[in-house]
Amino acid sequence: MFSKSLPFAVLTVLGLTSAASAARNTTASGKPVHGDVCAPSQPAVCYPDDCPPCQRCLGPENFAGNPPVCPAGCNGDVFITAAAVYWSSHQDGMEYAIDNEVTQPVLQTIPNNRILNQLANAEYKHPGSHWDWGFKLGIGYCSSCDGWDVNLLWTWYRGRHTHDLDTDNTDNHSVIPLWTNFVPGAGGVLFATDSEIHWKLKLNLVDLELGRGYWVSRYLNIRPFVGLRYASIKQDTAITYRGGSWAAVTGQDAGNQNAFNDYVDLENDYRGAGLRAGLGSEWNFGCGWALYGNLATSIIYGRFDVDHKEYIRLANITPHSTADILDTNESLRALRAILDLDLGIQWSTMFCSCKYGLTVMLGWESHLFFDQNQLWRVSRVGTSSQSVTPPNLTSNPPVLNLSGDNVLEQRRGSLDTSGWTLTFKFDF
Repeated sequence: MFSKSLPFAVLTVLGLTSAASAARNTTASGKPVHGDVCAPSQPAVCYPDDCPPCQRCLGPENFAGNPPVCPAGCNGDVFITAAAVYWSSHQDGMEYAIDNEVTQPVLQTIPNNRILNQLANAEYKHPGSHWDWGFKLGIGYCSSCDGWDVNLLWTWYRGRHTHDLDTDNTDNHSVIPLWTNFVPGAGGVLFATDSEIHWKLKLNLVDLELGRGYWVSRYLNIRPFVGLRYASIKQDTAITYRGGSWAAVTGQDAGNQNAFNDYVDLENDYRGAGLRAGLGSEWNFGCGWALYGNLATSIIYGRFDVDHKEYIRLANITPHSTADILDTNESLRALRAILDLDLGIQWSTMFCSCKYGLTVMLGWESHLFFDQNQLWRVSRVGTSSQSVTPPNLTSNPPVLNLSGDNVLEQRRGSLDTSGWTLTFKFDF
């Protein structure tokens, strides 16, 4: 009995398998589809946008299954992205000098210049803010299989800031330096007559995303995504101090010193890779116009390389010999978080018999890089003209005053970039 029913059962299974295969490889109209492909399902009935030349879909009437936004074609869409960015950048903890409303002391009385310890209407000076250009380039593909898309985007930006502070003994101002380990021959409180800072940022971000945009109402669609991010954040800072404690002075009480310029070079570099996730949204008004808003966060594991160097250079005697004052470096690995936010307005259209699409976007974009400042600030306190080895700041190279104690303070702060982004997206 069992042996007689077995052939019948086998034939039944084979018949069902053939029917399922035939159903999978035919369209809704019954036409065969050659090959085992992931054909798109029938699109949901949508609310039409009657703006010419193409009838666009504002959103589906049938919300079941979260109908995808793309692709427009049955074989998937390829899209290319190009953007121009005009951003400014800023980092906490980069104050380089204090503008103090206290008259500059006479150089020959450097040991008695403790009046500089009094801060009157003092103002901390930092590199400031400057606007610079950058760009974005990307390529992506939206699959016909449930509207999943993959996107690769490269962001390139160079920021720079320059600020200078000049005073003289007639304007009741003096400059208190904040990033120097120099000690004048006569000791005392450090001050300068002028200083300047140059800060440069080199930012590269590479994002690989996997997402899916889908309609949640007639005018609203959202796109959750996950992916990977590579980040390279390089910072170079150059600070110069002149005059004041670095000016030429003579006399035994003054410590006999030639004129110097003081140079401080700081490097704070970070490279790493990690995970990224976020949510995008489009709020459509019709006729191709919409507001967009995107939010993403990243967790990056990478390496910091931090260098700090300082040297003085003879200002008015040739050859301009130099003397190193400080040379330190640090390397560490750490997790860092990045927050991305952008908001703006966009316009989309289709052309060439609705075979191609173009989207133009203009918005405000911000990026916050947490705890990027890893610099150490080193300064000398308790200095005097007395030292174990008497200084000879007139020699070539000079013998430095090594009195006093080092005070080390690690600066902590976050880096941020923000500004306008103009984006062009071409679909085909």
